[in-house]
Amino acid sequence: MDPGKQFGSALPWAEPAWYSGRPSPYYNESHFRLRDAVRKWTEENVMDKTDEWREAGKVPDEVYLKCARDGLLLPIAFGKSIPEEFAHYPIIGGIKASEWNGFHDFVLWDELYRGGSISSVFVGLTVGAPPIRQFASPWLQKKILPEILSGQKRICLAVTEPSCGSDVRNLTTKADKSACGKYYIVNGEKKISFAEPQISSC
Repeated sequence: MDPGKQFGSALPWAEPAWYSGRPSPYYNESHFRLRDAVRKWTEENVMDKTDEWREAGKVPDEVYLKCARDGLLLPIAFGKSIPEEFAHYPIIGGIKASEWNGFHDFVLWDELYRGGSISSVFVGLTVGAPPIRQFASPWLQKKILPEILSGQKRICLAVTEPSCGSDVRNLTTKADKSACGKYYIVNGEKKISFAEPQISSC
């Protein structure tokens, strides 16, 4: 792809400004490569199926596994930076984990949103994986993250409670350590999770 040429639609506001071929200090060859790969993936795997999925009320499970195989789940799970210990997982467009940045994340989502309902598949992953990465012990990360990033299992974050909605400052559910100190006992009530039918872990 020649970065100096118009990409996609020439209609005003139909594409991001940098697609017009104007120079940008933020986007390099890897961003162009990612854009081309995700647009192609979305056109081949999503665009003509969204009406069917909407009528069915869900995106088929095999699409999620394909997302894992084709290198979408890793960058979606980690956002603007991908930890080096996960560099062995594929990233769409052949982007290296070490070069992935927030602008890659913008490009990825901008192109995925062309597929409309496909973005609903990733809600649990975008909110469920970061707390595991940030707060879980190394043992728990090794247990949970590989299954999630390979598409074998799905995750979400259950926030909404009957007494406070999704106001995380006023959540009442607590996790207290057991008397023996080996376990946590979770007490409280959750109201709803839109990802619930598809998730494996919450």
